[in-house]
Amino acid sequence: MLEILRFFLLSTDPAFIVPEVADEFGVTDATARTRMNKMVEEGYLKKKKTGSRSVLYWPTDEGLRHYVSEASIE
Repeated sequence: MLEILRFFLLSTDPAFIVPEVADEFGVTDATARTRMNKMVEEGYLKKKKTGSRSVLYWPTDEGLRHYVSEASIE
């Protein structure tokens, strides 16, 4: 989860779709979608459907706080 948050937070792009995250981490779209939807449930990401099949994901303030607190422990 921290790796995904890091990817979002260090990027100049404000949001991503599932295939972009899947490609970045070398996983299937289904795996990336499952992980990202869990992060939505936990409040670390938000999502919005933008078309018939496209969904954008972006980090929340809570996601940023979680990343900063956990990354400082590592």
